[in-house]
Formats: sequence, C-alpha cells, structure tokens
Amino acid sequence: MGAPGAGKTTIGSALAELWGCTFIDTDVEFQGDYGMSVAEAVIDDEATFRAREQEVVVRSLAVLGTVVAVGGGAVASDQVRTALARVPTVWLEVGLVDAARRTGLSGSRPVALGNVRGQLHDMLKQRAVVYQQLADLHVSTDGRTPEEIVAEIAAWEAAP
Repeated sequence: MGAPGAGKTTIGSALAELWGCTFIDTDVEFQGDYGMSVAEAVIDDEATFRAREQEVVVRSLAVLGTVVAVGGGAVASDQVRTALARVPTVWLEVGLVDAARRTGLSGSRPVALGNVRGQLHDMLKQRAVVYQQLADLHVSTDGRTPEEIVAEIAAWEAAP
C-alpha cells in the first residue's frame, strides 16, 4: 500500500515475479470490473467509486498466494483495513518530491488547477498515519531503485 507514485505496481509485480505468484493491481481489477478507470470513476461519483473499490480490494486480498497493490485511498474503508490486518502488509512510503515527479506533477501547472502539489502534500501527510498503523513493514522508496526496494522486502519476508 502507499500513495500515488510510491511504486505499488512496479514493486508488487516484481515481487510476484520473484516469488512465482500472481500479482493483482486493484486499480486494474476495478477497471476490468466496471469498464472505467479509477480516475474516471472518482470524477463520475466518488462515493460509488469508494464502495466499489472496497469490494474489489477486499476480494483481491482474500486470494491466497498473491501480491496485491492496493489503491492509496482504499485504507479509508474499515473493511479494507480489516482485510489488510489479516495479511502481511508493506507500506511503500514516498515523499512529496518523488511523488510529484513520478505522477507527473513536478512541472509547472496552470493556476486554474489550483495547488495540486499542496493537495498531494496534505494527502501524503494524512494517509501516513493510517499506513503506519497498518504496515508490518515500512519502506521508503525515495531515491531508490525498484531492485533495491524489492530486495529489502524479499529479505524481510524471508526472515524467520
């Protein structure tokens, strides 16, 4: 789990490949189930999106022997938090600079978009509290390669 730009899809798919198991990206599952991207669903009706996201995440976390990338906002759901508490959970933490760069928010933006980086900063700060509570392992991704991050998580998982 982690905020946008943390590397959930990249790291999750690499771990699944390393361990020879299935990778589930809940954003991709959502799109397959509902025929629209997460971004489209949020714009269309955020409350409906969150209810559907919860169902997709809880279902995905129940599949044994998988690595699951959970959308960053899904942790707002009590049912998702309960499901995450039942499985080994890694928090991929990303700072504002790397998150902005990875999500395409590092360049100049028209004023009409508002303070997007400020909103991202606030979101990172708010969600960090929940991520910290849920995580069995906390990994900072700032300035690190996917290979370094995967190696850290794999070593943690292999430890007795």
